[in-house]
Amino acid sequence: MLVIEINDKQKQIPSSWDEMTLEYYCGIYEILQKYKRTEEQQEEDKEKDLTKFFFTQEIKMYNELFCYMTGMSKENVKKVKTSEIEAVISSLDNILEDYKPTGKTQFEFDGEIFYFPLDFFKEGTFGEYIEATQLELNTEYLKNGRFDILPEQMAILCKTVDEEIDLDSIDEKSNRFKKLTMDIVWEFAFFLNRQTTSSLSVIQTFLGMEAQKV
Repeated sequence: MLVIEINDKQKQIPSSWDEMTLEYYCGIYEILQKYKRTEEQQEEDKEKDLTKFFFTQEIKMYNELFCYMTGMSKENVKKVKTSEIEAVISSLDNILEDYKPTGKTQFEFDGEIFYFPLDFFKEGTFGEYIEATQLELNTEYLKNGRFDILPEQMAILCKTVDEEIDLDSIDEKSNRFKKLTMDIVWEFAFFLNRQTTSSLSVIQTFLGMEAQKV
């Protein structure tokens, strides 16, 4: 953790993926997306002189990020030294680099070992049908940057040994998984991408077969 002193108070700021929770990251991602220009806007920007506009937007974004990361109000931020704001934003810049996966297929959380879904559709159970449906649906969400659905995705697909899907407890488990650190989440995301690439056609076939049974 990056520990900085702001207005005589110490603030702890995540300085690596394993110190940042999924819930925390979603808040940062939401702010970054808020100030992101669409492709259409970028094309329009080429024909205008928007130097002052971009400078103003950048200041607003940094201000909002600083408030989020430190828990300070916008009013109190006005009293903060520029060097302290730069230190916090720099720590974020260092984190937001490409994550390099290690190939993990399990993780420990709250004293339990959870496993990534290595094997799909062995017996064609209803639980696997739910998994397949969830995987196909949420993969599309993830492609569109919907990181907020990851806790539910992981709650359904990541299980302990012999754990069965319990739809009534998914919300509770999903809320717990919001506290997962981003190194675990990235490992799952990379795993899911590999799994989806290799088995999406199998998933679609499985879903089709199950639909015909209804």
